[in-house]
Amino acid sequence: MQEQELRSMASQLSCPKGDAGVDFGNKMNELNQFITAKAIEKLSAKKSESIVEIGPGNGSLSVSMLDALGVDGHYLGIELSETMAAELHRTLAGKPCRVGVVCDDCLGVKLESGSVDGIMGVNVLYFIEDPVKFFMHIIDWMKPDGRAVFAVRSDKALKGLPFTQYGFKVRSTDEIELHMNRAGFTSIESMIFEEGVAPFGDTMIAVDSVILVAKKS
Repeated sequence: MQEQELRSMASQLSCPKGDAGVDFGNKMNELNQFITAKAIEKLSAKKSESIVEIGPGNGSLSVSMLDALGVDGHYLGIELSETMAAELHRTLAGKPCRVGVVCDDCLGVKLESGSVDGIMGVNVLYFIEDPVKFFMHIIDWMKPDGRAVFAVRSDKALKGLPFTQYGFKVRSTDEIELHMNRAGFTSIESMIFEEGVAPFGDTMIAVDSVILVAKKS
């Protein structure tokens, strides 16, 4: 791929836009089925809980989590992309729980302190400039013993992808854990799952899933 194509791909991955962004969202769903399912499994949303998902894309992979929340549960999706936020509205219409969608940078979102049971984000940490500031911001939303689950590709896998040199913040699992600890998270655990290979243009690339789980003490 030429540099312009790689830059365009990196831009769409960070904030999908327009019709191309809609197509990109669908392609991301295909690639992210496993990693998202693992994150949802580890978050283990329960009936009546309040859950925040950061960067849910079009929401197609999050439907099972909303079903688990039931009619008294509350789901809030925070999506930077206007294109994806609109798709998210459509995807989650009619779900049994209360659904909210906010189109904004998560650092600009103000939620009541201690109001959230769980927070989840898949493939969003690459686009966070200051991870400690980010984690300190969201931990304030969480109830005592609230839990957070973040899923990323390993730094080894990311460094093998040519588009990550354009705007991606590639961090090791140890670095992410350190940032979470500095922000006040406890009981931090990480696990890695090898997924094998996936298509990338005309080639196949090795992919994996790193799932980080933490609590607010």
